Amino acid sequence: MRSLNLYGGEPLHGELTVQGSKNSVLPILAATLLSREPCEIHNCPDLLDVRAAFEILENLGCTVQYDGETAVVDPTAASRSVIPDELMRKMRSSVMFLGAMLGRFGRACISYPGGCELGARPIDIHLSALSRLGVELREDGGDIRCLLRRYLPQTVTLMFPSVGATENVMLLCAAIPGETLLIHPAREPEIVDLQNFLNCMGAEIRGAGSDCIRIRGSAQLHGCSYTVIPDRIAAATYACAAVACGGEVLLHKTEPGHLLMLLAVLRDMGVDVKEDEDQIRIISDGRPDAVPLVKTLPYPGFPTDMQPLLMAAVLKARGSIVFNETIFENRFKHVGEFLRMGADVRIEGMNAIVNGVRRLHGAKVQAADLRGGAALAIAGLSAEGKTTLGGVEHIERGYVAIDKALTELGAKVAWEP
Repeated sequence: MRSLNLYGGEPLHGELTVQGSKNSVLPILAATLLSREPCEIHNCPDLLDVRAAFEILENLGCTVQYDGETAVVDPTAASRSVIPDELMRKMRSSVMFLGAMLGRFGRACISYPGGCELGARPIDIHLSALSRLGVELREDGGDIRCLLRRYLPQTVTLMFPSVGATENVMLLCAAIPGETLLIHPAREPEIVDLQNFLNCMGAEIRGAGSDCIRIRGSAQLHGCSYTVIPDRIAAATYACAAVACGGEVLLHKTEPGHLLMLLAVLRDMGVDVKEDEDQIRIISDGRPDAVPLVKTLPYPGFPTDMQPLLMAAVLKARGSIVFNETIFENRFKHVGEFLRMGADVRIEGMNAIVNGVRRLHGAKVQAADLRGGAALAIAGLSAEGKTTLGGVEHIERGYVAIDKALTELGAKVAWEP
């Protein structure tokens, strides 16, 4: 396992082009299975999770060519409808292949997915929605066996706006003639991106990003060429690094409209935020003003994935701030590592209370999950001295060459020999 050394205490200055969206490209890669022709996916980030998705596609019989930027998936010969347990465990997003396999083959067998251990992430919402659409479900020794005998297009209401459940319903319904209404779906920009990709393949889907998605499927989905949106969580990471360290950072190829909640909070903290059509400029003195409360909520509320990043940015804030986490009960694993660096944070149930300190010091810390690991990198850059960050494999699931990206912003980082 590799470790990354971060030499902090200096402001950041520089420009960076934001990578393609991890949370968009994974369901889009799953959706290629629904075509009978090759699909070209541009702005496809070179991530461990993306490589895991390639493995799953190849296991199902697809061929994949990838040059680090564009993936060409040929699903013509796909014939297998079983994903082995070892591939399912590599990432949480593997569950979205369920809807794609059902749409292509009418059957699927998966085990429960892996990924970051953030607490209970049940897929019962997925299974309930698919059952309403005619999928027969059976659990067998840890496997979930699914069979679509007769598709039942109808109105499906989600009890919680689950991103994965929304994607699975869209993937299944896009490939079968009929009309389904999905009520109370997830509204994230990545859902809109999946809608646009499926429409590019020949489906007819409207309403993504709202509280109702109308899906008219087609049995004749075809190949297409598509460009994935920028990664809003990666953009938030580098923005929060600039807030924590001070300095001036310009982010290219961003979608400021996807970051409205974060940018609003940063402005409330006294950070100078400038937006252009596809750029965001962050100017900070390294000690933002605290705001009373940040509460995570489903989109368009404040994203749970940005909570650790913003917390790292305000460890040296002027004042105190409460983070109320409403999505994942184990989303505060990074807090114990912050304490090693001299932060003042205490946990009370689903709340983390941050009292800003004047200085942080370097320490040996360990990432336990993807976004928590990125938050520790931010904290390490804002601390004085050297921080050695372990568990970098978690970060590499969602960030393309984070060491090089931080170096472009003027940070001093190096791999531990």
